[in-house]
Amino acid sequence: MDMYRVRILDSAGKTVRKTIEVEPGEDIAGYLSNLGVNVVGVDKISALSRFFIRRKKIKMQEVIETIDNLHMIVKSGMPITSALGDLAEDADNQAMGDILSDISSRLQMGMTFSRAISKYTDVFTDVVVNLVHIGEETGQLDNTLKNAAQHLKKMSDLKSKTKSALIYPAFAFFAMMAVMIFWLVVVMPKMIEAFRSFNISLPPTTRFIMALSGFMESYILYLAAAAVVLVIANSALRKNNVKYRYHTDMLMLKLPVIGLVVSNFNFAFIAEYIRLMITAGLPLYTALNIMEESMTNTVYKRSIYNVRDMIASGSSFSQALAEQNLYPKLVTRMIGIGEQTGNLDGQLGNVAEHYYYKVDMLATNMSKMIEPIVIGVIGVFMLIIMIGLMGPIFTLISSMPA
Repeated sequence: MDMYRVRILDSAGKTVRKTIEVEPGEDIAGYLSNLGVNVVGVDKISALSRFFIRRKKIKMQEVIETIDNLHMIVKSGMPITSALGDLAEDADNQAMGDILSDISSRLQMGMTFSRAISKYTDVFTDVVVNLVHIGEETGQLDNTLKNAAQHLKKMSDLKSKTKSALIYPAFAFFAMMAVMIFWLVVVMPKMIEAFRSFNISLPPTTRFIMALSGFMESYILYLAAAAVVLVIANSALRKNNVKYRYHTDMLMLKLPVIGLVVSNFNFAFIAEYIRLMITAGLPLYTALNIMEESMTNTVYKRSIYNVRDMIASGSSFSQALAEQNLYPKLVTRMIGIGEQTGNLDGQLGNVAEHYYYKVDMLATNMSKMIEPIVIGVIGVFMLIIMIGLMGPIFTLISSMPA
């Protein structure tokens, strides 16, 4: 996309600056003339300068509200172009207002709604764009917009619950590490000085703790720097190396509790996504192809790719899923029943609701599930510390004359 910085005069005669994106080769002058505004100046933004331009973040709740409002307005019979213009003026977020205004302008130029909105898949998602396209072809745009809003609400809620479920384990892990490091770096060195003044033979446990404490005290800054480098390297590798991302995603699925949350989220996401696409009238193969692009976990993304290939070769959906060794029998059996009865969308809805409920329960009870692990690890650590501390004292008391 080409990007331009445009200066226009508003109704009050004030100069307003806007950043506008157009397709490569598109006539910016023709585009601006269709906007019906007084243009003061136009400057093309270089590729280098674009890196420093950051569009104001648009929250998912704003997207849901916009689509929901569009559904209500279209249902009332108002033209989509006028609806977009009104929503653009009323938008609290300027970034969303600019997007809606741009889409409205493109509709006035003769572009279809689905084509215009496809420029902003990073905001509206692929599923919304495809539903809008289906709605235009079937004449049921108001219904598809309603389905899109409901889908985004469910997925937003599901992601929110998943994140809240994963926050507690992360917090518990870092808090536990902080406690251990504090003991080894701050508390233990003072006690070690006292032990050395006893001039007695120290037990192996005490010597191990002293060595570990000395190591942490000497290299804590290097270890902290190494941790930062590892985090940055991991982020870069996950972004640029598909194979590395696949293996780290697989590792996450094998972690206790966390793997359960991630798996249940993906089961609910896949079932709900395909259900919505099938209900809208898309063939299963096409729905899988669209969904594959929307998945973030590469393990499940690859599984959907394999399922799609197997379906193209003649396998049933349930059979293809079972071959992946990722999906529970409950999922494959319910989908198999849906295929046999011709009620696949209904069974996918049941699967989605079941795992949506499981994610909700996990988010609610996560603290109870993690607590025993945290208490156990801290308990073992403190036991080692206490044995290391009591050993020299016991030895000292034993060596004292009666």
